[in-house]
Amino acid sequence: MSTEINTNLNVLVLGGNSGRWNYKDSLHNEKYMNGVESWVFAFKGDYICSLEASVKDISRYDIIIANSNYNNNFFSHLIKLQKARPIHTKWVTLLEGNASDYFKVNPLLSELFDNSDLINIINKFTLPFFQKLTTAKVEFIGIPYPVDSISKMSLPIEKRDKTIFLCPWLLSRQTEYLVAKEIGLNCYGYEKRISRKLKNIVSNYRIYGSNSPNYNFNKVQKLYNDQKLKVLKEVYLGDYFEVNRKSFLWLNLDDRFTWGRYVLDAAALQIPIITTKSTGHADELFPFTYLENEFELDKAIELGKRLVEDKDFYKQVAEYPIGKMEHLKPEVMKAKLLKALGLA
Repeated sequence: MSTEINTNLNVLVLGGNSGRWNYKDSLHNEKYMNGVESWVFAFKGDYICSLEASVKDISRYDIIIANSNYNNNFFSHLIKLQKARPIHTKWVTLLEGNASDYFKVNPLLSELFDNSDLINIINKFTLPFFQKLTTAKVEFIGIPYPVDSISKMSLPIEKRDKTIFLCPWLLSRQTEYLVAKEIGLNCYGYEKRISRKLKNIVSNYRIYGSNSPNYNFNKVQKLYNDQKLKVLKEVYLGDYFEVNRKSFLWLNLDDRFTWGRYVLDAAALQIPIITTKSTGHADELFPFTYLENEFELDKAIELGKRLVEDKDFYKQVAEYPIGKMEHLKPEVMKAKLLKALGLA
């Protein structure tokens, strides 16, 4: 198939976030987008929330990239759309979340996979597992990353604050905090606000016993009770990069086999990150500071202190990823996906 035909392909991305939009409607987010919606910009396509998409919606597309949030309601709806798609339409199931979420036998998941033209997995270590689950084609491709635009946001080392960014939500785990506390620098992290939308009132009281938007924020402050820990409220992507590009070190002791977005962000910003091998990118982009698993806290502390004290080591770690993310650029990832589908 010619390059011209590929350029004119109509592509739809189905995901978990609400709404529907065309890439032209959100061009201001293109330079920041590091999630599944990156495929919308790579193909200059459209986005629709999976559960909001109808059979009529999908009828005009050549390729559908469907994000597989692990939820049987999502699976059932996606299968319905799969079966109704035009005969020429290629269906790509894009894995979402932690690979271990998919360990249990699930007939709906099997049907979704088997009815796909391609399964795009997001973690290189999980390929053999997912290949055993289906007769469909399975490849490790992942998600396009805006390497050039994020790299331009990198600050010179001397302009960075001597602070540590704790990557996960602060209520999700404490391992990063335990490491940062012993490294000795001030640290900060984020927590989610509770939505005050009318439709969420009942569920908020059931989950939190409160409808205060600052409930989680106040809970973190009370649990940690540490003046050296700053708790920030969640922000949009643009603000996220603006704030976190100023930090000295990132910590992400992730136990999941997933798409390591924090690792990619740190690499593009040239900020050292101490993270786990399971993220899939750590051994390639941060070979001097990755951990074999999330329990290696002593090693993480040792590495963190060395980064603080050894300027040459810090510079070596920060600059190592330069030039090693070309394969993640949108145009490269687009070509890879089309090749996997037999369209290039």
